[in-house]
Amino acid sequence: MKLTDLSPKWISLNNWASEHPFYVGITFRCPHCPAGERGETGYLGVYFANPVDPANLLGQGISFGRLAEHLWQRTGDTFETMTLSPSIDASTTGHWHGFITNGEVR
Repeated sequence: MKLTDLSPKWISLNNWASEHPFYVGITFRCPHCPAGERGETGYLGVYFANPVDPANLLGQGISFGRLAEHLWQRTGDTFETMTLSPSIDASTTGHWHGFITNGEVR
């Protein structure tokens, strides 16, 4: 399955710098969770250790601090090319444990 099949959305700091999107993570529908009786679905969120920073805000010395306890290394700047490391493990709460590699969810 592809990450794009799971309704991914960027977690951004656009309100801070709307002219320079700065993506600090993503959310996406849990691959393990079917839609509920009322149509609700579970979503997972992942924060990047290395945000998508097209305006090089971090290179200008701007720091956003630590946004989350757990951070993932990211390669690829689009949902179609993204790889995250290490695996995403939400199994302790009954959700998915797996990998996102080159936009593929396994």
